[in-house]
Amino acid sequence: MSNGSTRAWKAFRVDRQGRLRFLFRAHAGTSVVPRGIWVEAKARWVREGAAGRKYRAGFHCFRNWQAVLAFQKQTKGKYVIREVLVADLHRKPRTRAGSWLARRLYVPEKVGQ
Repeated sequence: MSNGSTRAWKAFRVDRQGRLRFLFRAHAGTSVVPRGIWVEAKARWVREGAAGRKYRAGFHCFRNWQAVLAFQKQTKGKYVIREVLVADLHRKPRTRAGSWLARRLYVPEKVGQ
């Protein structure tokens, strides 16, 4: 566990081979989620939509289970949710589901690890 890490939950999609994939943007040129290592989001500004406000890039996550349930309701349970470790958290602006953004992300190799 990294110093300053926090437990959180993250939504993923699962491909036909059973691999976890990021929902929004690829990381390091692939949408396949690296497991068992810490990964870091690029330090850059991103924008939601063409005219949205800019905010710092990061891995979307949820800090509490109520936010996970709200997201699952909004997306009709379309995605899988996994417990992850995150670091360097900040609140995502204008979020309907209570999302946070993490600069660093650790996805365990196995569920429940």
